[in-house]
Amino acid sequence: MKKISTKIYKIPVEDKYIIYAPLKRLAFIGNKAMADTIFQGAATNDPEVIEALKATGIFEPDNIKLTEVQSKGEFLPTLCILMPTTACNLACTYCYANNGHKKHVTMTWETAKKGIDVAFENSKKQANKRFSLSFHGGGEPTLPHNIILKASRYARSLDPNCPISITSNCVWEPEFRNELLGLVNEISISFDGNKTTQDRQRPDLKGFGTFAKVMESINEIEKRNISYGIRMTLTNDSLPELYSNVEYLCNNTSCKTFQVEAVYNQGKAEGSGLKITDVDQFIENFMKAYDLARSKGRKLNHSAARPHQITNTFCTATQKALIVTSHGELTACYEVFDNAHPLANDFIIGNLNLKEGVKLYAKKREKLHQKIADNRSNCKDCFCYYHCAGDCPPKAFLARKSNDKFKCTVTREITKQLILDNIIDGDGIWCGNSKQKVTLKPVK
Repeated sequence: MKKISTKIYKIPVEDKYIIYAPLKRLAFIGNKAMADTIFQGAATNDPEVIEALKATGIFEPDNIKLTEVQSKGEFLPTLCILMPTTACNLACTYCYANNGHKKHVTMTWETAKKGIDVAFENSKKQANKRFSLSFHGGGEPTLPHNIILKASRYARSLDPNCPISITSNCVWEPEFRNELLGLVNEISISFDGNKTTQDRQRPDLKGFGTFAKVMESINEIEKRNISYGIRMTLTNDSLPELYSNVEYLCNNTSCKTFQVEAVYNQGKAEGSGLKITDVDQFIENFMKAYDLARSKGRKLNHSAARPHQITNTFCTATQKALIVTSHGELTACYEVFDNAHPLANDFIIGNLNLKEGVKLYAKKREKLHQKIADNRSNCKDCFCYYHCAGDCPPKAFLARKSNDKFKCTVTREITKQLILDNIIDGDGIWCGNSKQKVTLKPVK
């Protein structure tokens, strides 16, 4: 047999295996004898089997090449992400930021303007690099209305085509909402589902439900044809409600994409009993909701389970974004938004000087990227290696420290199910975007 020139994984499925070559976008089911033929060069006298395996391209060189993550050289991000405040208008039961127990800080206009100026100037220095603006937060980023609106208008004054996006709970008053929706291109909405779930998990500061206000905002967003997605957080209480919540959202909104994440045992959620511990139950509920969404022409995603994506990095935050905290510091992750976070020493990489611009702390970016690479090196034998890229760095660091395997297990199991779906859709073989049709004969 021809020597294999790529990384291939075999994933047990009952008494067979998924044969999976992620850098070829190739997957099919094989029995043990077929797996032995591929991985051990075992002999077979069946020429049809050999020809069928060759026809898949399993023995050919990879057709996807990943470049190494670069941390050296000049830091010239063209995406400016502002985190305008640590304050919030909600009292979510699982708030990772633990907002009710912190002093609130609001970004100054001078800091916001400087961040925008830096990203815009960087875009002018680099060919084909687009300047863009986003708002995120360790609180509700739209609360300082004047900063959000002024920053958006200023960015558009520099570049009329500047894409503007926000992550928000969308609990807005009508006047501000109308102004904001006239400026933004894309919105990620934190919204947990129907009235029962949303009002229980995401009440406002007075304990009142927020479901009605979010639905009002969604209706206005849809009227303006603004691109949006919904991000849902599952707790131990709401896990059994996932199917009905996805059903509700499919039937009552035009949202095309839902992202579902298990609550992270941090901030208010820690020790609250909201953490999900039953991996099998999470996967079962997720896949049922996934199938429902798919049947209605929607997508249900889990952040790290993404066989459709080949990458060396979980997200662009650690590499290509200028993320400015409300304190005027630079962070490499949205979740690490102040020095109170246990990983602040790793992720706070500099500050934004109002006169000189970006001031990086010595070797901080390089050390962070090396730590991410070291953490990911433990995953080389996992078939999700080229998809999750080691998962969200702060979550991965803390999970490894506490030996919490929940997220990794969930990622592997959901990814496996999605690969199986691709194989079924491809009549027995997934060839990525190829139209190739191959019939495999089992090795006896």
